[in-house]
Amino acid sequence: MKDKRALKEFYDRVGAAYPEEEQVYRTLRGRLRKRFVIEWLRAQTGALLEIGTNRGMYLHYYEGVRVGVDLSQSALQRARRGASVFYAVADAERLCFKSGAFDRVLCSELLEHCFHPAAVFDSIYQVLKSGGCALLTTPNYRGERPTWVALGAMADYGVTGDQGARYFHTAYRPQELAEYAERAGLQVVRAGTLEKEVKYAAKIPAAILKTGRWLNKRLKSARFARWNQDLFQHLSLLCYNVAHYTLLERVALLFVKEGVRSYIIMRKGEL
Repeated sequence: MKDKRALKEFYDRVGAAYPEEEQVYRTLRGRLRKRFVIEWLRAQTGALLEIGTNRGMYLHYYEGVRVGVDLSQSALQRARRGASVFYAVADAERLCFKSGAFDRVLCSELLEHCFHPAAVFDSIYQVLKSGGCALLTTPNYRGERPTWVALGAMADYGVTGDQGARYFHTAYRPQELAEYAERAGLQVVRAGTLEKEVKYAAKIPAAILKTGRWLNKRLKSARFARWNQDLFQHLSLLCYNVAHYTLLERVALLFVKEGVRSYIIMRKGEL
């Protein structure tokens, strides 16, 4: 899978078959992440590049010139069109834009799919104007860093991987992101974690999910597996909403040190 052609073929299959935006952004994790990214976007100005745009959802929350790039041509073929919105097939590790072409860069949930993370940070530095800012998000992790993981819901849509039913999907700690940024010449404005609410909201639903998976070892039903996963997502949202609109969330977050997602906001210094 480290071969770029094989990687592109995989994400073309994903883009053609898997409705990622509909699946991810109906979950608690997806909704919290979307809110965080949109809040950042709405405070920005200038020409924006989104690396790993998929179908361009975030671009339509931004005013001004917007360019979205993705390795998957099939995803871009289904992207939302609009005035001042442009799309191109491009490799995040070797962007084809001239130096200093953009005021802002968004790179959300892409780094974990790349084999050469330092090259992505170098690309961000290259395309940013002096004084320009970038936001990058990626999964956080504890313990052993993940590498090749199960296809999960993608397999239900007929997506196949190059490592059996697995694909490359890693994670980064905030400090690791900061180190990559600094090596690329970028200044760290802020780095941390988000989606802390998932840690408390998903506890009881996760126990139910595990019970359902245990039962399905005997049932071996794909329909039950999907129903069990949907139940987990609905219960997580319910627990979050109950806590969010009461005082329970304030108390629960006191016991949460880190969120399940890492982020970094970076700036290219004035030359």
